[in-house]
Amino acid sequence: MDRNFKTPTTLISNQDNLQNTAYLNLNRLSWLPLGFTGSYTRITTPNTNAVGSRSNTVGLLNSGTLRTWNGTANGSLQIPRMPRVSMNYTHNLIDFADANSRLDRLQTYRSALSYAVPKRKFFLPKSVDLTYDYSIFDVRFRDDAVRVLPNNFDTTEYKTGYTAKLPFQFWKGSALTPTLSVSRSWEDRKQLTAIGAPEILKSYDKSRTQNAGFTSNWHITKWMRPSINYSINTIENNILSVSSLTVGNASQVFDIGGVKTINRTANGNISLTLNAAQIIPKTKLFRSFSLTNGYQIQDGDVWNNVETELDTKQALWIRSPLRPSSIFAERASQTLRDTFNSTQRWSPFEAYGIKGRKSAFKTLSLTNNFVKSVQRNETTGTPSKTISTTLPDVIASLSQLEKLTFSERWMKNFQVNLKYAIRKTLNVATSEDVNKTFGTDLRSIIRKKFTTSLSFNLRTTENKDLRIDQVTQRTDHKDATLQTTFDIKKFRFTPKVDYSADTTELGTGQVTGDITVITPSLLVRADLNLPRGLYLPGIKKTLKFTNRVIWTTTLSFQLRNSPITIADNSKTLNLNTNADYELAQNLRMTLNGAVSRLWHKHLKEEEFLSYQFGTTLTFQF
Repeated sequence: MDRNFKTPTTLISNQDNLQNTAYLNLNRLSWLPLGFTGSYTRITTPNTNAVGSRSNTVGLLNSGTLRTWNGTANGSLQIPRMPRVSMNYTHNLIDFADANSRLDRLQTYRSALSYAVPKRKFFLPKSVDLTYDYSIFDVRFRDDAVRVLPNNFDTTEYKTGYTAKLPFQFWKGSALTPTLSVSRSWEDRKQLTAIGAPEILKSYDKSRTQNAGFTSNWHITKWMRPSINYSINTIENNILSVSSLTVGNASQVFDIGGVKTINRTANGNISLTLNAAQIIPKTKLFRSFSLTNGYQIQDGDVWNNVETELDTKQALWIRSPLRPSSIFAERASQTLRDTFNSTQRWSPFEAYGIKGRKSAFKTLSLTNNFVKSVQRNETTGTPSKTISTTLPDVIASLSQLEKLTFSERWMKNFQVNLKYAIRKTLNVATSEDVNKTFGTDLRSIIRKKFTTSLSFNLRTTENKDLRIDQVTQRTDHKDATLQTTFDIKKFRFTPKVDYSADTTELGTGQVTGDITVITPSLLVRADLNLPRGLYLPGIKKTLKFTNRVIWTTTLSFQLRNSPITIADNSKTLNLNTNADYELAQNLRMTLNGAVSRLWHKHLKEEEFLSYQFGTTLTFQF
């Protein structure tokens, strides 16, 4: 490509920032519509001897006279029963006429093909979707005196990219869709070290990205329909500077683009849901039983100082390591994670015709989760292994308890939920953490007016150091919440009490943390709608006002007590209020305020009183 290519010749006036646009549309060829748009812009900025950026995006801070030309062409081809093809071409030219005698040109070619395959054969895809991109970005300096300056060299950057998607349907309910996306960039450089000296020519890769994978569903039998998915993403970035590497007594200098980093991530899963009603149609006890199983892999690795010649196109499995030939290449990190999960759902009495008060047992629902994750890490050659297990993770739910408790007269929608879970995290040969959780909550509507809930949770955590076979720390947590909601005219009240207690004890028995927090609170909310109208006699029209006010106020009083930590002995009163007033549909005003007061039991210097007030007026047009 000629280094001294020129800008297009276009007739313009003496005015700056002038843009001329031309458009060509050949609609007579209905199967081949074309379009072309072009513009020429001249921008004059103060001559400040600033040096322009090497990017193809130029700001107004560049000095001198800046000329920009942009052109776009679009075309499509669509013939019945033939693939649909679309094409696009863009041309961007930037001429730094007075700044640094530089010329930037970017040309981009894009095409796409879409085809619905008319024949239905299991070995033929349902459709074909392909895209291809190609771009050339040139940077040229007209003056050799500018070219000899540092980092001022002529370059041509090439970028290519393509994607492919081919969905197959082998039989009804079974489909396989492989996808592939690849992009690559490389650059040619002409460097001038001195005026009159021969040019130094270099060509090197810059980057490459590849994403490959597939999604699939398989209808094997009525009750067996597994799905299998997998994808891997590979990112390569070449080092765009001279690199000097040393391993032991061996040293080597690599030129620009001679080595690269490789970052790979992969994700795959297999899932299968089994319903007992499909396998054993006549069963009643297990009619609602379902089992959802899954296996997932999540892998990733990072490689440094890999020779640029290494081909990773077919390296689609991270658990098969790369095999670079360079002794300077190293695997900086690797993560391999396998996760097994299973979810069971069962309502054992749902299919039985139980009547009367015992019919409440038909609402009994049991859910359990099992999760086991095995993760293997390696960082700079140091391996580690972590095993996480969750079993059991049970939730039992029972509704219509008012029938079993003979309380239908004053209670309805009485429901109880029980939760219990054990989670273990094992860092092999290092430590083990065991977390046990138990919780329950009750919900009901009392006297058809009070929507009430009560919840209580217990959680204990034990940390053990396997290297010395001793428990290093135990923590206990308790919390409870009681609240109810009721309405008085247009006001809704929600009184609430929160309680929490946390203790921390070392393996030696020493208590290092003990804090109890009790917080009673009250939430009041009102939604007042008082529409009004103002009659205007001059124009005989009534101006309507919506007069809607949404007012929310929260009052809380927090009590903190701790025999261990002096700072956790205080009382705090908080009041927050917010009123949203809508005068009309296009006029709103918001008022908000807050007051906070803290009293400390031991540290009087920590006490404070704070308040704030704000308002916002909004016009909508």
